[in-house]
Amino acid sequence: MTTMFEELKEIILRALPTIDENTVQKLINQLQTSGLESIDDLKYVRQEDIADLLPIIQQRKLLDAFKMETEIITLNLQIEPTATSPGSSVLSSLPCSTPSSVRMSTSTGSSSQENCEPPSLIRKAWTETFQVPWNLMPVEVQTAISEGKRPSPAARRQMVRVLADEMRKYDLNPTRSQCLSVCRSIIHQYPKSFADQRENGQLLGGGYTSLLIQLKTRIENLNRTSSFRQHHTSDLGGKRGPTDIYGCTRFQPDLPPEETNDTVEVKQQKLEDIYGQEGVKGSERSEVKQLMETTFCLQRRHINALPAPAIADVRDKWPYLFTQKGLYAHFELLTDINVLRALEISMEECGKNIVEFFKSKPTNDKVQAVLSENDVELSLRVIQLLMAHFEESIEGLVLFENSFATAADLESMLTLPATPRLLLLGEKTSGRIEHWMVSLEGHIICEGIQPTFLTGLAAVFSTFYNFNLQYQEEAACTLEFIQRRFVGINPERGTKAGRGKVPSKKTGRVIHKKITTVNRNVSTLLRKLVDFEWDFI
Repeated sequence: MTTMFEELKEIILRALPTIDENTVQKLINQLQTSGLESIDDLKYVRQEDIADLLPIIQQRKLLDAFKMETEIITLNLQIEPTATSPGSSVLSSLPCSTPSSVRMSTSTGSSSQENCEPPSLIRKAWTETFQVPWNLMPVEVQTAISEGKRPSPAARRQMVRVLADEMRKYDLNPTRSQCLSVCRSIIHQYPKSFADQRENGQLLGGGYTSLLIQLKTRIENLNRTSSFRQHHTSDLGGKRGPTDIYGCTRFQPDLPPEETNDTVEVKQQKLEDIYGQEGVKGSERSEVKQLMETTFCLQRRHINALPAPAIADVRDKWPYLFTQKGLYAHFELLTDINVLRALEISMEECGKNIVEFFKSKPTNDKVQAVLSENDVELSLRVIQLLMAHFEESIEGLVLFENSFATAADLESMLTLPATPRLLLLGEKTSGRIEHWMVSLEGHIICEGIQPTFLTGLAAVFSTFYNFNLQYQEEAACTLEFIQRRFVGINPERGTKAGRGKVPSKKTGRVIHKKITTVNRNVSTLLRKLVDFEWDFI
């Protein structure tokens, strides 16, 4: 039986996967010293109880995790006697104390004996009581879940077949939401065996995407010749929504406590004055860094305005935002992630594994062509391999130009695209980079100060979040892979990908692509890489 210590440790590591073992031990000791006697007591933990052990953002993440572990959903149910119908679950005689899973409340909030309501008929969804038939699963799957390991892809596919057959006993064509409910339950029960996750244990999205795709695909294949297909559509509004806010922790922050609208406006004007006197070199001043942090709320207010401002207008107001340091700093304040450090760590952790994966299983001729090139920087080779695998042209994200070209030369000679591009100035054949720039809306908006591909990639990736941009169709899969696997932004809902147009497999007409939380191709590659890394180890 799992001890409370192990349960607490699991909750903490789910919320803070990069936390060190020593801090976890201190947190648990402090909670127990404070009087914690059960997991349910986590709802009483306050920020000041852990303030001396964690930075403030980590404190908030952990408290949110504690809240989720102990949250009780209260439903206001109006109970009316109705006739029995087939498939209903009849509670013929309910005592005044209701089941623990549903808390009844009257308009006065009373639940005393005198306020007993007539018996009710409650139809339960089959997914609420559905039991995964683990005893019917392949022996390899049963062994894997008992040992906390991942089953092989073949065993996992067999598991999905068994699961789909069992679910279709209740509903011949389970909806996506019903499949999601079952997948979430499996991931919650056996995350080490089935969750989409990074090596450090951080979940990708909700951790269930690849399993959900496999399950839903299997059910659709079984129903392909039947008339059970269901189609769901939804309208998208024009207000600020998931695409803009996606992955951000401080999308529109309040003013700092000691500031007013007038004082931050004055500081914004001071930044313009410094830039007028010192230009880009002023970004090295500590005063500029402090002023940019203080005016972050005003920067977001200008960027988030509707209709969205032109990048040229934002640049006029905030010239230091369009420096290498400015892009990195704004991204970190917005997402709580150091984008360059995240990319560096990820390349160290899995860059070589990704290359080895494609060497062992080249997925197409373009991947083979990239592998045949020599003397290419590891991080650039990884991005080239990803784009080749997803059948995206490298020009959809990266442009190679003459090492002697200036920003003015490039703007006059090229028709730069409206969407972000990283321009590498150097020799494409040798992969030697001497300089890089970032373009947006047809203009060069930033020039790098370090001649490495990874620093440029961090800068161009940050623009999508800093300026509320969707991923361009030409590089959407690669950018989502970078976001989820390298940078570690994995929201359960929403996407940065736009609604591109594709030919319908059924009619041949051009239609809008379906919007999914995790791109199917990205999810599949992530899962295959995890399986490969387990075998590689």
